[in-house]
Amino acid sequence: MVSESKLIEVSAQINNVDKPSPDKRPVLKLDSFGDWTVFLQDALNGCGYGPLDLDGNFGPQTLAQVKQFQIDLGLIVDGVVGVQMWTALDNHPKLFGWLAEWPSSLSLTGIGGADTLVNVEKSMIQKAAELMRTSPRFWGRYFQGNTKNGEYLHQQENKPLHNAGIRVLPISRQTNEVGGTHRNGVEIGTSHANDVLNTFGEDYLASQGDGFYIFLDVEGFDPQPSLSKEFYKGWSEAVVQASNKVKLLPSVYLNGSDQTTLRNLSAAIKEGAHCHGLWVANYDSKPQIGPWNPEKVKLEPPVPCKVLLRQYIGDVSNGIYDFNQINPFLDNPELVLQRFILPQS
Repeated sequence: MVSESKLIEVSAQINNVDKPSPDKRPVLKLDSFGDWTVFLQDALNGCGYGPLDLDGNFGPQTLAQVKQFQIDLGLIVDGVVGVQMWTALDNHPKLFGWLAEWPSSLSLTGIGGADTLVNVEKSMIQKAAELMRTSPRFWGRYFQGNTKNGEYLHQQENKPLHNAGIRVLPISRQTNEVGGTHRNGVEIGTSHANDVLNTFGEDYLASQGDGFYIFLDVEGFDPQPSLSKEFYKGWSEAVVQASNKVKLLPSVYLNGSDQTTLRNLSAAIKEGAHCHGLWVANYDSKPQIGPWNPEKVKLEPPVPCKVLLRQYIGDVSNGIYDFNQINPFLDNPELVLQRFILPQS
């Protein structure tokens, strides 16, 4: 059993990130560099500008978007980000699904979860808690429109997950097709999104929250292809259009070292594709959950989309489990969790 004191210790660290008021943030301008510039770029993206790569470099593209924001809001157009502009950015309406990620030097641990290829049983939940040293609050499972190996089987899995209060993180499993065409993406996105909707029911989902993430599985190592721009555009379009009742939020699971995927994903987003967040695989050596390591989720080349989760270890306990945590520096990590699906009993 995981001790109650350990669970309290981990829980107490969640979402204690400092959120400085505008007058306590640095003044930024051309050639500024670092985490606060990433925050600025992300905030501009959230306001519907850009989209800008989250590279932390206040270069000409960021400058152009800062000035456009200042023009649109009737601010002094000087390209300098000070108290007035920080305040305007905070107060500006944000795109649906956007969450701020705050710069911080704190050491925080995120909400923990598991994912498996095999179907979930009650005994597996306790085993995962023992290995992670915290109770999993979400569980990644595959949705692929059929009953292939690894498919989520709701008649078997709903009850143990519901009884444990664990939410399902839906994964669109198509790692061998992600290098394909726009048409491939549309066909697969439609099939897998409908699988999620049919498994849980549109009316039930609509009653449970304002939107739900679905992650495209892009492994990005040989022999599985990297993501193509056209495939992602088609897949994300199909996911967004799958339901008039339920908002599905297209997102991506990826290998952080797959540069081709990162370049193509960035290009797709800049051409209008939706990406609500990334789930990055970059492993540690132990299954116990530990503090979030920002260095493990830095992407090169950068993309205009923030990291929501990290898969911090894989193939634990004879290859059964992968373990993950939600980024604790987000505005509201619990909202990320709520945008996974609590199955009916």
